[in-house]
Amino acid sequence: MALRGDAVVVVMPTPATGATGPVATWITAAGWAKAARDRWGNAWLVTPEGVLAPEEARALATAPRQPVRPRSGWRRRVPTLLGTVKKDLRDLLRAWRFRNAALDGPWLSHRVAFVVQHHEIFQWAGIRAARRSGVPVVLFVDAPLVWEASKWNVRRPGWGGLLERYGETPQLRSSDLVACVSEEVARKVVELGAPEERVLVTPCSVDVDDFAPGPHGDAVRQRHGLEGRFVVGWVGSFRRFHGIDLLLRAFASAFGSRSDVALLLVGDGFERPRMEQMAAELRIHNAVFTGGVPHSEVAAHMSAMDVATVVDPGHGEFHYSPLKIREYMACGRAVVAPRSGQLARFLGDGDAALLVPPGDVQSLTQALTELEAQPDLRRSLGLRARALIERVGTWHHQISRVEQALEGLGFGGAP
Repeated sequence: MALRGDAVVVVMPTPATGATGPVATWITAAGWAKAARDRWGNAWLVTPEGVLAPEEARALATAPRQPVRPRSGWRRRVPTLLGTVKKDLRDLLRAWRFRNAALDGPWLSHRVAFVVQHHEIFQWAGIRAARRSGVPVVLFVDAPLVWEASKWNVRRPGWGGLLERYGETPQLRSSDLVACVSEEVARKVVELGAPEERVLVTPCSVDVDDFAPGPHGDAVRQRHGLEGRFVVGWVGSFRRFHGIDLLLRAFASAFGSRSDVALLLVGDGFERPRMEQMAAELRIHNAVFTGGVPHSEVAAHMSAMDVATVVDPGHGEFHYSPLKIREYMACGRAVVAPRSGQLARFLGDGDAALLVPPGDVQSLTQALTELEAQPDLRRSLGLRARALIERVGTWHHQISRVEQALEGLGFGGAP
């Protein structure tokens, strides 16, 4: 049984407008949509900002934003619990307004193969559209929201369980396929009620045409005065769970204030001002904080790095699937990553990256020192990383797995 159609609809209920730093969920949704378009011929993203092509969504997700500033005094005094209540009510209202967003659009003149919806509390727009069209719906889950928030110490006393039961579980049970970024997330969605036979692990991936090895990092090095220096880098949205403080401490321990080594931190977010202050306190003189950059320039910034990093602070189960790891690898960078969760399973014995224990500054320091001293090791790691991504790390690979899973569940018809 082969899936039939010439289009896929991807529903992204979360707005990009007003977000701080790059919106990873939008970049992920755009990756799904572009790979689906390559496979079926047409794909659109349905968003609060309108119906977008994959390229438009990626550009919006990484559009320059106002620099992050500390919250004003009165905002800091608002109880966290009250802020959580306000957010949940806002999400309910937003879901109600968005519920019919995918019922009408250019796809009505096409035969839709399936609908993808990004999982959000209360959101049914993609499921409603799929049911009306009589096609399967794939629910893409970065994490169940109440569960993930509790890991970040966001409490919902008295209503968290109800929010899961009525705001998340029904979508998990109603979807034809639930695509999760990691085994940790998959276990949780099954616990919440998703049928195990309809759950598939689909880690975040990369477009190897957009992210590829090459000399395009030279202009970035020149722009930031990094020529001739050994550059350690990181890309992201500066959240507390990114563990940038560990990277700063490891960099300072490994290289001190050497002038021939630099740290390149790309992106923006709430933690950036604190990290800038910490870099100054550690006397890291060659720390470059670029702020947000357009998606079209991310690969060039990665290519400007000799070593690219992902950090796990080690504060609990690592359920994430970072976009950046596969983007680094597609660019042929030598990568240092934590031996955590989905990353450890993907990287295996470490042939394509150096793996360090989560939260271990000393091991991270040693890995950076080793890679700085061994350019041949950096080169071989980069080559093996790119080869691994080409085999199993692309959005096309994940779309193919989704197609096979849906066909295995009985969807489709004679070609």
